[in-house]
Amino acid sequence: MDHSDNIRTIRAELEELGYKTRMFTTDVRGPVVCFEYTIEVGSRQGQRITLGLSMHGSGLYPEYPPHWIHVSPPINDNRGGAVEQYVDSDGNEWIAMSRPPGELWDALPTKRIDVFLTEHVRRFWATI
Repeated sequence: MDHSDNIRTIRAELEELGYKTRMFTTDVRGPVVCFEYTIEVGSRQGQRITLGLSMHGSGLYPEYPPHWIHVSPPINDNRGGAVEQYVDSDGNEWIAMSRPPGELWDALPTKRIDVFLTEHVRRFWATI
């Protein structure tokens, strides 16, 4: 499934939050929306990276959240599972990790990207 519409919706929500975004497509995980992000918690707290999000499967956002977390420069959380490294068309090195929020997303009363960032992405970085 082409997730371009899902990624454009996520991009619009990120831009409403004040993030400057860009989109690109990978052979690895299809369309990705990315933005500059400062890690707020964990051993990498304060570090600026480019964070990317992409979808998986046939579900539509916001019913289904982003599945893949992309990080440039690559920082591996060493949790195993599906992890892929690639270089985008601008020559930036990335790592894509399959890190869906699971049941956390299902329990949320509001399914928007700001909630995804505060509830799931912060939890992701807290473990690194």
